[in-house]
Amino acid sequence: MSEIEWLRVEPGRTWFGDSRGSLMHAANGPYHEIKVERAFEISKSPITFSQWAQLTGQPAAGIVSDDTLNRLTPLMLDAGLVGLDLIRPPSEAEWSLASSQGLIERGDVEVELLSDRPPRSGYWGAPCDGRPWIPQIRGGGVSDSSAHITRVWRSNRTLRGATPRSVSRSQMGFRLVKLEPEPYSEEPPRLPMSQKKSELIVRESIIALLIGIIPSFTWAWFNASRSYLIDSWLNIAVGGIFFSLMTAFIWRPKTPSFRIGTNCGKVKRVR
Repeated sequence: MSEIEWLRVEPGRTWFGDSRGSLMHAANGPYHEIKVERAFEISKSPITFSQWAQLTGQPAAGIVSDDTLNRLTPLMLDAGLVGLDLIRPPSEAEWSLASSQGLIERGDVEVELLSDRPPRSGYWGAPCDGRPWIPQIRGGGVSDSSAHITRVWRSNRTLRGATPRSVSRSQMGFRLVKLEPEPYSEEPPRLPMSQKKSELIVRESIIALLIGIIPSFTWAWFNASRSYLIDSWLNIAVGGIFFSLMTAFIWRPKTPSFRIGTNCGKVKRVR
């Protein structure tokens, strides 16, 4: 049986997320920097059945082999690691930092399970120090999120995905990280909870005017009667606004990006 080969991930900074503003990319924004201040270790490859048995003392599904373990739901994974306080699946930020240092190579799984359980789509409100993004527990021990973030392999790159806590997938595996004591002891710097609503309103108003309302009235001016313009101006305006909103699925200006201040350690808007 092979033991887990741990690779050291040095403290550092990395960027991830997406600055494209269209709705089809909204779940991956904003583009932001994370800063991990303490080193940690990550398993070189996704964990195998035999490695899991050695680590926890409980073979998964009674199997002890060097095949990649792909039978556990996120709930089962959390339960199996109870008592191992400094070993867990990596957060998306930790996974990204390890990848930026050339330590992540594709294994024989299509999906890699991570620790993060964000309460919403996108990264708004996420911690920027590398820790997992886990929502607060409500009354009765129920979390605000029932899904874990995953990294889904597409050739030699990955996309962000999610999987419910009670679901296992035949091609889903996981790496583990081994942390130093108290790796994230202070309140983390966080991204803003959302983009400024005033900016969104101004932006959408300008876009609606330029690519919706003005073109609609221009077309009506040259192709319809004056009486139609007078009687149906509201319909023309609404049609222009509706068209501009439809374009949000494929195009919008880039969203703000955020970095960690060099001296203050606070989250700062790049633009």
